[in-house]
Amino acid sequence: MTTKMNVGILIFEDMTMLDGYAPLQMLAFVEQFNTFTFARDRQPLRSDCGALLTPDYGFADCPPIDVLVVPGGGNVLPQMTDPVTQAFLKERGAAAAYVTSVCTGALILAEAGLLDGYRATTHWGWIDTLRAYPGIEVVDERVSVDHNRITGGGITAGLDFALTLIAEVVAPPVAQAIQLIFEYRPQPPFNTGSPQQAPTEILELVKQQIATQSGELFDYVKRKSVA
Repeated sequence: MTTKMNVGILIFEDMTMLDGYAPLQMLAFVEQFNTFTFARDRQPLRSDCGALLTPDYGFADCPPIDVLVVPGGGNVLPQMTDPVTQAFLKERGAAAAYVTSVCTGALILAEAGLLDGYRATTHWGWIDTLRAYPGIEVVDERVSVDHNRITGGGITAGLDFALTLIAEVVAPPVAQAIQLIFEYRPQPPFNTGSPQQAPTEILELVKQQIATQSGELFDYVKRKSVA
């Protein structure tokens, strides 16, 4: 690979910072990539943890994108229903060599029709919502790779997603070196990282939190599927 590939990561108000910035941190270490962030405009945006994020580009001056990365958040309905954002993603997604997402970013891509005909995954709490899009083969996986569509599960899956993307686009040894540099060898203190592992009372509590946060999004997608 002699020419660097442009890796563009969408950022937006109230996004989950780790969805986009965990991959950004890893991808920025790859010399074959020119990694940047972009948004509707260049105004700073507040993430869901309160951190202020400043995009490198707005839609108007965004460079060509070879690898499109769309992160998620607790409620991505504004990005799903904003015609300007959707039109931009459709245009750039059609031209990109790879179309990818982390967490509920898959719903933003699904709304744009960019996952139709492909296998894809998302955060476990929104996986049934993704199934409302009939053109997508929904799978419950940490990272799903289907040709030039790479989708990651929830939040921390962005790290696995980034390494998978590097391996697919550049080479596995490059991804392995990045993993070593980042000393990525997860040893979580609890074994509650999936619905299958979490105690029932913890699972129900989290489901309630998700329903409260994204009820409007769930209703929107449900109405679309019925229609």
